[in-house]
Amino acid sequence: LAEAQRRADQRFEELAEAQRRTEQRLEELAATVQMLIETQRQTEQRLQELTKQVGALSNLLGATLEAEAASVIEVVLRRKGYQPLGSPFPLTFDGELDVLLPAKDVAGRVIWVVVEAKARLSKSDVRAWADRMRSAGWQKRMAARGYPGPFLAYFYALRADLGARELIQAEGLGLLGSEGEIIAPEQLIEPLAS
Repeated sequence: LAEAQRRADQRFEELAEAQRRTEQRLEELAATVQMLIETQRQTEQRLQELTKQVGALSNLLGATLEAEAASVIEVVLRRKGYQPLGSPFPLTFDGELDVLLPAKDVAGRVIWVVVEAKARLSKSDVRAWADRMRSAGWQKRMAARGYPGPFLAYFYALRADLGARELIQAEGLGLLGSEGEIIAPEQLIEPLAS
């Protein structure tokens, strides 16, 4: 009995020591979990800050592209014999028009020059914008706002992929870059009969 009691006491001490180690590990684990929670909170905060910064950078890039497009289109129009009738401006309507500018052509007819500015221009961008420009509903809404057309349509792009360039030509639209006109529009987009 004494030997059994001694073994039981030893086993009890071993179990008590194991319990102390387990409690110590649980405390370490709890501290690690708290550290991970704090790290995650800090990461989420930094991600929110980064999201704001990327948004601001995106807005700045968009505004810069639109300003460049406005500057380039004025020079291109004058070189082609058009007379700008005011300053280029953006129009937030049915989606944003990056640059809108009234001008007179060589015959004295008032036209509306529209420019869509993109950092990277894809074929799908061209398709969507060309469809919108030729939409009777869109043209009607533009006319109701005082922009009746006809429209001289350009894209301004830092980079236009080959598919986009081919579709621009197929659609008869124009393409501008920082150095000027890359592809000349084939014709005006005339207002559709209502």
